[in-house]
Amino acid sequence: MAENLPNSEVISDCGLENFYPNERTTFVFWDLVKYQIPRAKLQPAVESNIRAALYKMGLYGCVIMRAYGEKKLDHLKDDLYEAGFYYKPNGEVALDVILYANTCAPTTRGNFMVIPRPDPDSELHRVLKCLQSRSHDLLLVKPPDDDDKAQDGLLLHSVESLVECTQALDGGKPIIRGRRMGDTPLIGSFSSLMSLLCRNSLMPSCQGSERDTFVFWDLVKYPIPSSACIKSAGENIAALQHIGVHGCVEILAYGDKKLNQSDLYKAGIMFIQGYCQMVWALNSFLHRGRQANIMLIPRPDPINGRLLNILRRLERNHHNVLLLKPPLDGRGLDYDDFNIFLHSVHSIVKCTQGLHGGKPIIGDRRRMEDFSERITHYNKDGATVGFFWDVEDFPFPDGLSPDEIYAKIVSAFREDDDVTPMSIWAYVDDKDVSWGGDFLKDKTWESSINFLPGGGDKSARLNRMLHDIHLWALDTRVHVAYVFVVSDKVKRHKEFSRRLKYMHGSDYKVFLVTPSGSGEPANGSEWPESHFGQTYSFAS
Repeated sequence: MAENLPNSEVISDCGLENFYPNERTTFVFWDLVKYQIPRAKLQPAVESNIRAALYKMGLYGCVIMRAYGEKKLDHLKDDLYEAGFYYKPNGEVALDVILYANTCAPTTRGNFMVIPRPDPDSELHRVLKCLQSRSHDLLLVKPPDDDDKAQDGLLLHSVESLVECTQALDGGKPIIRGRRMGDTPLIGSFSSLMSLLCRNSLMPSCQGSERDTFVFWDLVKYPIPSSACIKSAGENIAALQHIGVHGCVEILAYGDKKLNQSDLYKAGIMFIQGYCQMVWALNSFLHRGRQANIMLIPRPDPINGRLLNILRRLERNHHNVLLLKPPLDGRGLDYDDFNIFLHSVHSIVKCTQGLHGGKPIIGDRRRMEDFSERITHYNKDGATVGFFWDVEDFPFPDGLSPDEIYAKIVSAFREDDDVTPMSIWAYVDDKDVSWGGDFLKDKTWESSINFLPGGGDKSARLNRMLHDIHLWALDTRVHVAYVFVVSDKVKRHKEFSRRLKYMHGSDYKVFLVTPSGSGEPANGSEWPESHFGQTYSFAS
């Protein structure tokens, strides 16, 4: 999309990026309504404190800061500008976060700091979770609970407080490039290893610090050459988002007791005693309720009977098993290739295999595409079509299966010789007993239509639809893309209409279809044409 930035703005100095050209940009979003600050305390030091806090957390790239409020807070505009923030009254953080993510993709990712931490049940929290699955890093600032109004806003006046109050999406310490900040445990015994693996369970005491991905590195079969940068290697191994693994990644090394364990620890790599502890750890995952991603470095060759049996059982229990096969030459290990291999995320991803060879399979083969993960089912070599359908405004007919409804929609919108694939997302009222609610309740999602809960509130349903349209645009960067929105509320929603118009001006063909009649579902063979009202194009 060409129209990525929500409005023109003055971007503060990005000089640090000249020294760290490969660093991600950090976008700061401050909701003034939910976390107010007295005008007298809104000082230029706020900007320097935020930058210093980000630097202390290892984020050295460009920083762009935005503040959101209401009309009654317009008197703060000049003060916010002096403090380094661009002020947007009545703006929506969730949408702007996606639009800024669009400025990063497809070759880079961004860091997104949100002040204050959103409610876990909010739409903003869902959007942030969607961005995390697309390899962006999240920093959520949770102000300390304090009823003393004299303390309001002091969080932003202390670098230490900002760092201390910054969390990851799961409530633990921030996860930066796959590693949880300042949280590398020392593994000295089976009990300490058990404590680490406990955090991968569903135990209430472990919530907020879950580990979902574990890498077991055999330093005897694949040692670290003296010329390699251990820290850089660890960061690249942890960058498993490129193959669909998200969240915190823990690397456990074993085998070479002569290696300086202090160097490993500083690089965020834990050291365990040996092969027996590794096998014991793998066995422990068979008794965990939470799905885990497990990688072995290097790929065992051959995989012995006991280890193969454990790995097969892990796959049957819906864990993802990844095996890393480093480059070799005819004499064994090629250390030149090794160095290049460890310092290239692309090479690591390329050498990652599934248990039985070939590319790894992350997650289930068939799943509903609800935007919680990157959209992958679209035509990458030609045109693609996305339908976003408000079922409450334009109900589906009774007595037909989702696949039959899908076929009718395709027939109504596709030319005879057109083979362009179509994806359909249907937004339903999940709070009331409705046509779509039955499909959500019965989990009948293995159809050609993706049914999504939009909530009982019409504005909430529209907001989610607008966000999902932009997430779809973020994922499907193709030459020709058609967007069909089926709703009777969009025309009266100025922001929704404005965004659709921007999309149409950015190489997307956008159409709005409004229903006619009473909104009752049709039973005849004329549906959906019989219920079409008008179709609007955003070309003008």
